[in-house]
Amino acid sequence: MRHTRWLVTGLTLSALAFTVSCADDSTTPSGPLRDRQLRHGAAGGDRQLQEFVAGRTAAAMQAMGDVANSALETRVPEVRLGQMDWITSADGGEEGGQIVYFNDRGNKELPFHFVPGDPRRGGRTNITYLVDRSGDTNDATAVGQTEAAIDRAMATWDREQCSTLNITKNVDNGSDPDLIDEILGFPDGTGGVFAADIVHAGWVPAGIFPPNVIAVTFTFIFVDGGGNPTDIDNNQRGDVAWREIYYNDQFVWRINGDIDVETVALHESGHGLSQDHFGKLFQTISNNEFHFAPRAVMNAGYTGVQQVLTASDNAGHCANWGSWPQR
Repeated sequence: MRHTRWLVTGLTLSALAFTVSCADDSTTPSGPLRDRQLRHGAAGGDRQLQEFVAGRTAAAMQAMGDVANSALETRVPEVRLGQMDWITSADGGEEGGQIVYFNDRGNKELPFHFVPGDPRRGGRTNITYLVDRSGDTNDATAVGQTEAAIDRAMATWDREQCSTLNITKNVDNGSDPDLIDEILGFPDGTGGVFAADIVHAGWVPAGIFPPNVIAVTFTFIFVDGGGNPTDIDNNQRGDVAWREIYYNDQFVWRINGDIDVETVALHESGHGLSQDHFGKLFQTISNNEFHFAPRAVMNAGYTGVQQVLTASDNAGHCANWGSWPQR
């Protein structure tokens, strides 16, 4: 079984390595769990193909991160790209009589987190988000409805009762609120910073991301003068400056159908709120049945419409935010 996390080193910064956290790298744009190599085979050849696709995707995302950090050294010297997390569908390796598509365990916390009252973010204890209205999907099945779907996803996280976290929306004032589009040469990118803690930056044209990547969350972190991640609250986690979420228009997007905007936004917003992947999806070879252990929004792969948080998702959220705004 392959681990689905790479620690990327050798960047332009000698002191900082950013983490590329991949989900499941063998989907096709036709929907969840449709890759024929995964559906019809569990032998080594399929696993080799999966490893090849996964490695190619990770290399492409690593190269994207290298470009971003090189630009940030001069563009925003106090900030670097610390991590990228993305979601696809099914990717697996063999485990006995099973095909394992993803298997993530741990404390459900990303290695970077917001600092309550951080003066570099304005001293606030709320978490803000913004939807870039200039970046809607081109799909007629969802166009004009994506902002409302993202708002519903953010409201779902905001309703969690285990903390006093207050998630509030910043209004898009028409200026470019995101940075990655400018750094990587996306159309019309002018490079905004600190527009919100979580920026839903919109849909990018096919060909920008690897074709099996549905959406990506970019985590920007604060660094000191030597390029080292800061930890001003001494919680052993680097300090988040802001996060940007991008959606891939390579896929057909829908409202309440695959690929569902609200489901993916709910997952990526979980990353925006510092939650890591968790859970296992596997297929029993003898009967081709799929099993979730447990099925959750924060599973590493897209497996269909899922707009309600599970107990596992709640636990991850509470682990991150239960003591907020205490340091």
